[in-house]
Amino acid sequence: MGLGAGHILDMINRSKQNRAQRPSQRRKFKDYRKDGIVTVNIKNPKFKTVSERELKSIKNRIKTSAKEEQQTLMIRRILVFFTIIIVFVLLYKYL
Repeated sequence: MGLGAGHILDMINRSKQNRAQRPSQRRKFKDYRKDGIVTVNIKNPKFKTVSERELKSIKNRIKTSAKEEQQTLMIRRILVFFTIIIVFVLLYKYL
């Protein structure tokens, strides 16, 4: 009769699938990487030039925006902290 023939076929199929997943069977990264890439001259990148005044103004803008972000983040943290404390106090008081 059957006596586990389905399990044996499942085992055979799984072993085939595992063999297909071996690294020697799969495409290597370097093999297919070259197919669709457009070559660009990366050796000599061209950067925009900025005068010293503009560079200083850009740096100052970045610093001020970073300080503003830090301040808003700190205010949010303080507000969350106090709301959590208030919630715990109210829960403790009324429960």
